[in-house]
Amino acid sequence: MNSKLHGLVQTEWRWLIAIYLFLAGAGGGAHITGVVADFMGWTQLANIGIGLGWPCVLIGCLCLIGDLGTARNAWRVARKPDTSWIARGTIIISIFMIVAFIHTVLWVWPGTMAGPEVGARHLVGVIGAFFAFGTMVYTGLLLGDAIPIPFWNTTLLPILFFVSALSTGVMAVVLVGVIAAADQAHLLTLGRVDIVLIVIEALVLAAYLHGSYRVPNTRMAAEHLLKGELAAMFWMGVAVCGLAVPLVIDAVGLHGAGAAAASILGLIGGLCLRYVVLAGGAMYPMAAAGFEFRPIKRSKDPMPAIGKMPPS
Repeated sequence: MNSKLHGLVQTEWRWLIAIYLFLAGAGGGAHITGVVADFMGWTQLANIGIGLGWPCVLIGCLCLIGDLGTARNAWRVARKPDTSWIARGTIIISIFMIVAFIHTVLWVWPGTMAGPEVGARHLVGVIGAFFAFGTMVYTGLLLGDAIPIPFWNTTLLPILFFVSALSTGVMAVVLVGVIAAADQAHLLTLGRVDIVLIVIEALVLAAYLHGSYRVPNTRMAAEHLLKGELAAMFWMGVAVCGLAVPLVIDAVGLHGAGAAAASILGLIGGLCLRYVVLAGGAMYPMAAAGFEFRPIKRSKDPMPAIGKMPPS
């Protein structure tokens, strides 16, 4: 690792939190895809999206609880919603899962998505989609609330995570739709929608990294992703598997196994994106009165917590 970066990269939030952020985003994106499919009259894809959304978010929350170390600490995350995005997000996610579960029990599992009570079903769907949107955006706002890590403290991160969540949600619905032999025309339409989402995601990601590289206190983190220890996962996992390959497959219009492969690769890329953003988070040292104050890692760190700044 770059010597300037050693000891400054956060090590507390890694795979379990990355999985949590990924599943929360993809679950919200799948739910919104299902609600839109319901309005379009695509009953099978509506069932898949809405039935898939809240279980993904629930599994992600279990990963979060696992990262806390004990379920007894879980109740603490909802404290102080006026000052904590973790607390706000917990409330948003909880409401989403309750509404989505009700939607699933009343219309998806009984197989009555195309039956009566259309107005009530659509109303519940819109409410669920609203909180699904909040769930997707929250995953970026949570990281941006970590003030000591400027790489996360940018308005582009919630936008990036939202677009990625919507894209991976569409991919999840397409993957299950292929397995369930859903209408091929509807799946191809979702593939074309995902082309737009992938392009937007790539542009936002490029702007995010370009802006980070230009700013001194975030340049180290950007370099960590682009040419440091995370470079292989970023370029192969995010850029190639998560963006380039699914974009080409969707553009060609492959269906069946091709569409399933594009979705699997895109989902892997979405998870890798969360991980590299987390693992690349560097706590930039603060300077005052000629001294440099560095964040202290819990593990053994050869760098001192406070050191005299080198002459400029």
